[in-house]
Amino acid sequence: MTEPASAPVPASPAVDRRLLDAVVAVADGLELDPTLRRIVRAASDLTNAPFAALGVLGDDGLHRAFVYTGIDSELAHAIGHLPRGHGVLGHITRVGRAVRVSDIGEHPASMGFPAGHPPMKSFLGVPVGIGERVVGNLYLADKTGGFTAEDEDVVVALAAAAAVAVENSRLFEDARRREAWLAAAQEVSTVMLEGAEEDEALPLIARRAREVAGADVCGLVLPGWEGQWVLEVADGEHADELVGIVMPEDGRAVSVVRSGRGVRVADLSQQRTLRVPAMRHWGPALYAPLVAGDERAGVLVLLRRIGAREFTDDDLTTAQTFAGQAALALQLADGRRRSEEAEILEERARIARDLHDLVVQELFAMGMRLTRLRGTLDAGSLGDVDLSLESLDRVVRQIRSTIRALRDPDEVTGLVERLHSEANRAHNALGFQPVLTVVDDALVDAQVPPDVADDVIAVVREGLSNAARHARASRVEVTVAVDGGVLVVEVGDDGRGVDPGTTRRSGLENLGERARRHGGACEARSNGAGGTVLRWTAPLGD
Repeated sequence: MTEPASAPVPASPAVDRRLLDAVVAVADGLELDPTLRRIVRAASDLTNAPFAALGVLGDDGLHRAFVYTGIDSELAHAIGHLPRGHGVLGHITRVGRAVRVSDIGEHPASMGFPAGHPPMKSFLGVPVGIGERVVGNLYLADKTGGFTAEDEDVVVALAAAAAVAVENSRLFEDARRREAWLAAAQEVSTVMLEGAEEDEALPLIARRAREVAGADVCGLVLPGWEGQWVLEVADGEHADELVGIVMPEDGRAVSVVRSGRGVRVADLSQQRTLRVPAMRHWGPALYAPLVAGDERAGVLVLLRRIGAREFTDDDLTTAQTFAGQAALALQLADGRRRSEEAEILEERARIARDLHDLVVQELFAMGMRLTRLRGTLDAGSLGDVDLSLESLDRVVRQIRSTIRALRDPDEVTGLVERLHSEANRAHNALGFQPVLTVVDDALVDAQVPPDVADDVIAVVREGLSNAARHARASRVEVTVAVDGGVLVVEVGDDGRGVDPGTTRRSGLENLGERARRHGGACEARSNGAGGTVLRWTAPLGD
C-alpha cells in the first residue's frame, strides 16, 4: 500500500556526503549506458537496496533502455524480456511522483511478476524528470525492513541529478547519431562521384544505413519491370529471404514512394493488414523515401527483430535525410554517366561521318572505276571483276550498317543485341550476372522474324524476373538456339524449384499464349537438381 507523503527527513552528514559523491559520479561522462549504470549503482549504495534499475522512456512512454543491478545474467536470461514499463512502473510515469510501498504486490497497479522473476516485496520508484517532462524512472526493490522517508528523499535528490545526466547523454547520443548518418551519406556520395557503378553503391547504402540505424536488416526497394517496385538489395540478417519481393501496389512501401514521406511502424508482426508475409517475421520498421527533387528513386527499409526497440521520430528524420542525400548522389552519378555517354555518342557520330564521307565514298568510287573497266576486259577477267564488285557491295552494306549503329546505338539491330541488354538489366534484381548463351548469333538474328523476337524478349524477361523474385537462385542461365527450324528458348536456375502450391500462374499462361500464337509451346518444370527450367519453343517456318 502507498504510504502517505511525509515531510522531508533531515539526512545525516554521512548521507549528505555520499549523496554528493554520487551526484559527482553520475555527472562523470556523456555516454548513455555508462551513465545509467552509475546512477543505478549509486541508488543501490545510498539505500542499501539489493535490486535497482533505471528505465529511460521512449516516445511511446515505455522503456527504450533499461539498466539494472542485483540480477545476474543467468537470472536475467530466465526472466526473458526486460520490463517495458507497465504496471506499477508505468504508474510512476503517469502520476509523476515517488511511489513507496511496503509490498509491491498490494499496489492497485501491480500486474505481478513474469515467470522466472525473483520475488520482491518492498519498492521505491522515483520519476526522473526535467520540469514537467519525465525522461525515465528509477526503481529500487526488496530492501530489508522496507524503504524509509529518508531513502525517498535521497533518491529524489539523486533523480534530479540523474535527469540532467540522462538528458545530456541523450543530446550527446543524438549528436553522435546525426554525425554517423552524415558520415555515412558523405561516404556514399564520395563513392558515387568517384565513378562507382550503381551495383557497388546500392549495397553500400544498405549496409551503412543498417549499421548507423542499429537495425538488423536494411533493404532497398527500387523500380522493377513494368512499373513494379521490387526489394532488390538487402543487407543483414536473412537478407536473402527478402531480395526479389515485389511490393504490392497498395502497400506501405509504394505509398511512401508516391508520397515522398517516410513512416515508422511499431511492430510489423502485429499488423493486421500486412501485404507482404515475409515482413511479419520482423518487429519495428522504418520506411524512408529515396527522393531527390521530383525524382522518386525508391525506398530505404530498416527492420529490427520482434521485441527490439522501436524507431523514434528522430530516427525517421535522420534516415530520411540520409536517404535523400543517397538519392541525390545516385542522381548526380547518373548525370555524370549521361554526360560521359553524350561524349561517347558525339565521338561515335564523328567516326560515322568519317566512315561515310571518306571510306564509303572511296569504295563507291572504286566500284565505279571497276564498272568502267569491266567493259574493256575479256571474258576470262570478267568473273574476277564481278566477284570484286560483289565484295565491294557487301563491304559498303556492312559499313553503312555500322554507321547506322554508331549514329543511333539505341536502335534495335537484332535479337541477340536485345537479349544481351535484357541480361544486363536483370543483374540488379538477381544480384549477379545471368549467363546468356546464343547458339550461332548470326543464324538467330537472320531467321527469327520481328514479331517472334518481341515474344522471345518477353519470355526471357519473365523468366529472369521469376528467378529474381521466387527462385532464390545463385545461378541463372539463358539459352537461345534454332534447332531444326524451331526456335528454342530456355531459362534455367539452381533455385528452390517449382512451388506445387503456387496458384497464380498468369505469367506462365501469358508466355504459353505467345508460344501457341506461333504454333509452339511453353512449360516450366524442375530440372532434376532442385531448380527450374522454363522452356519456350516456336517453329520458324520455311
